[in-house]
Formats: sequence, C-alpha cells, structure tokens
Amino acid sequence: MTPINVDSWLDIIANLWVGLVVLALAVIPGYMAARKNHRGIQEIRDQVVNGHADAPPLRTDLDRVIVAIDALAKDVTGLRRDLDDSENRRRDQIAELRDEVNRKLGRRAS
Repeated sequence: MTPINVDSWLDIIANLWVGLVVLALAVIPGYMAARKNHRGIQEIRDQVVNGHADAPPLRTDLDRVIVAIDALAKDVTGLRRDLDDSENRRRDQIAELRDEVNRKLGRRAS
C-alpha cells in the first residue's frame, strides 16, 4: 500500500501543489531572514568602513586613537611624577626655611 493514493493526473497536480506550498512555507521565511541579515550586515559595513576611498577603515582609526590615548596616559603619568617631585622639593624647602627661622629666633631669644 502506498502512502499517497494517486488515481489520476489531478491527484498528482494536487500533491505537487501541496508540496510547493509546504516548500514555500519553509523557504520564504529563510529568504526573508537572510535578506534582513544582509541589510543589517550592510549597515554595519557602512558604519565600519569609511565612505571615502582614500580613508582607512574604522579599525585602523580606532587603533590610532588607542595609541594616542596610551601616549597621553604616559604623558599624564610623567606630569604627575614631576608634580610630586616639585611638591616634595617645596615641602623640603619649607622645612628648611622653618628650621632656619627657628634657629634664628632661638638665637635671638637666648
């Protein structure tokens, strides 16, 4: 016994029609999803690749920015060290001046 009872050409056409409908129900959502993904990928590509022919891609620009930020961080660290050294020198000078004033006042007082 066959699972499909085909008695005439109209049964074959009806079965083909049902098969095409089932196939369309499976293929059309996949096609629509692929089309939507393609649009999304194109939008991302437009954002990542600069619109100018001679301009580098966004990743290269980001790498340059990262290098510049690292250089700035090193510069700021150096400035902080310089300020700390300057502050320490000022504190030492103030301590020396205070000692000198105390010595002079102590000599005058005695």
